[in-house]
Amino acid sequence: MSEAPILEVENVTKTFGGLVAVNDVSLKIPRRMIFAVIGPNGAGKTTFFNLITGIYKPDKGRILFDGEEITGKDPAWIAARGMARTFQNIRLFGSMTAVENVMVARHVHTKTSYADALLHTPRYHREEKKALERSMELLEYMQLSHRAHELAKNLPYGEQRRLEIARALALEPKLLLLDEPAAGMNPQETEDLQKRIVGIRDDLGVTILLIEHDMQLVMSISERIAVLDYGKKILEGTPEEVQNDPRVIEAYLGRGAAEGASS
Repeated sequence: MSEAPILEVENVTKTFGGLVAVNDVSLKIPRRMIFAVIGPNGAGKTTFFNLITGIYKPDKGRILFDGEEITGKDPAWIAARGMARTFQNIRLFGSMTAVENVMVARHVHTKTSYADALLHTPRYHREEKKALERSMELLEYMQLSHRAHELAKNLPYGEQRRLEIARALALEPKLLLLDEPAAGMNPQETEDLQKRIVGIRDDLGVTILLIEHDMQLVMSISERIAVLDYGKKILEGTPEEVQNDPRVIEAYLGRGAAEGASS
C-alpha cells in the first residue's frame, strides 16, 4: 500500500473581481519529493502558494495537508502543523541578527508559558538554550554560522535568501514551499542553493514545493513539474516531458515557437 500524499489540492479556484487567478487546479504531491510549479508571469503561481498556506481562502475546492483538511484555515494554524514557506520578496527582520531571525520561528516549538517568559524561570532558560542551539545548527546547515550575530539587513542578498530558508526550517516542516528562492542570485549562489535544496529533502526528509523561473535549476532538481498558464494547470509530468511539450513552449514563448518546435 502506497503512502498518502503530503499535499492534495482538489479543484481549487480563486477569483479576484472578474479575474480568475487559479482555475480548477488539482495536484497530489508525494512525500519526500521535489515538486515544481512553473509558468509565465501572471500564471497564478504565487496565488496558488497563498491558497495552500492559508493567506487566501479558495472560492471552491479543498486542500488536504498530511491527511487533514486545511481549506480556509489560518496561516499560523497551518504552519504549526508542519508547513513552512519563503517569499518571493525577502521578509526577514532586518534589524535582528541572523540567529535571532531563526529563533523567532523556533519559538513555535518552545514549551514555555507567558509567565515563564515574564519571570525568566529555569524552564524559560532551558528552552531558550535549546532554541539557540537548534538555530545555530540550522545556520551551520545553511552555511551561515559565520553570520550568526550580524544584522540580517547587512547580509549579502544570496545569504539573506539562505537565511529565509533556515528560518523556515526552524519550524521543523514536513512540507517546505519555496517561492522564487534563486531570484537575484548569481550562478555560483544558484548552484550552491541547488545542492542545498536537494540536501534538505535527502538529509531532513522534507518535501519541497518550488516556484522558480530559473529553468536550469527547476529541471536539475525537480522530480515532477506542474505548469500553470492563466491560472489553469495545462500539464504535469517529469522534467523531460515538460520541457518537450508544445503547450509549455507556447505558454512561455508564444504559438509560433510551439509550432516551430513541433514541426
